Amino acid sequence: MLNCKSDKSFDISKLQNLYQPNNERIELAKRRQKAVWEGNKPDAWPIIINGTLTRDQQEIPAANYKEAFYSDEMMLCAQMRSACASGNSNSDSIPSIRSNLGTGICLSLLGLSQDVFSDKMPWLREHLTLEQVAKVTPEDIVIQGDFERGLRQMNFFMEVMGDSIPVYCMDTQGPFDIAHLMMGDNIFYLMHDDPSLVHHIMNIALEIGIKAHRWMKEQSGEPMGENYHDNSLYAENMGIRICEDTSAIIGADDQAEFALPYTKKLASYFGGAWVHYCGRNDSLTKSILEIEEVRGINFGHIPGHEHDHPFEEDMENILQHGKVYYGRWPYRPGEDSKKYLKRIHRWASQGALIPCVNMKLDGSLKEIGDVLDFWYSL
Repeated sequence: MLNCKSDKSFDISKLQNLYQPNNERIELAKRRQKAVWEGNKPDAWPIIINGTLTRDQQEIPAANYKEAFYSDEMMLCAQMRSACASGNSNSDSIPSIRSNLGTGICLSLLGLSQDVFSDKMPWLREHLTLEQVAKVTPEDIVIQGDFERGLRQMNFFMEVMGDSIPVYCMDTQGPFDIAHLMMGDNIFYLMHDDPSLVHHIMNIALEIGIKAHRWMKEQSGEPMGENYHDNSLYAENMGIRICEDTSAIIGADDQAEFALPYTKKLASYFGGAWVHYCGRNDSLTKSILEIEEVRGINFGHIPGHEHDHPFEEDMENILQHGKVYYGRWPYRPGEDSKKYLKRIHRWASQGALIPCVNMKLDGSLKEIGDVLDFWYSL
């Protein structure tokens, strides 16, 4: 018997029985999301809401980051707690799980190691020197370290859960983010001191992105051109998510030369992608939306700056480019839930938004079912 332990022993073979989503509802949600991503009208516009755990599901141990990093069982327990909540919502959320080992896993393919913490995600402090990176070739990119651990966890998940839940890709980032992780802040100086070396780095980062995604998809069985993500998303016209967090802090000229051409190539290899970055960078948003292979975008709303993005302006921009915004959008100060849902439904009903909402249950909307009934009635 497999056990994972936190404060008590837990029989991990119970997870399949504890995870009891409505599979017909999930298939409906998949059809709705697929339609929006492909620019078609679904039977109802999708909305993603997280549910709550049943009393029995609360028995699943809640691992801290370090416990989950080093234990396949504890990582699966942590992921299944979230998946159960997603499945319980009966919204248009698609439950999925992953090996959640941090943003540095791609660099383990070159032998670099992350620091691991109990209270926050792993972080990569180790970087390559200029001399090392100048000698790196695509043949040096091999499965090892944290990436190998992640593939093993993915395989373990499928052994325990069978085909009851999709296993999606680890946290892979995008080419320029990978280059930043590879070199540290030296990358910002090199763009001006040695552009040819940066292009060499970017080609290596692109190759890492291609190989990492391909190896993970081969492990999980996820088709190269389809995408599960974030315990909620599903699409059939794109294969991956790409992060541009570092691209957001460089200028438009540097984005155009060093970052986005490689983003386009990575997205193209997997039949399309959606892009995430944190903060606000209007030139980056404009450039991302103009990339044909990009299907959609997501912003990380920074605490204290949640309203830096002009909602209607951004949604209009996304609509005009034929893209989709996937993700959360904050309430406005003093806004009640019905006004909030009406505001975002305006754009969802034009195919520009698949909203993931953290609802304030107020007024007549006291349960998730009330929210869903109201949304679908709009």
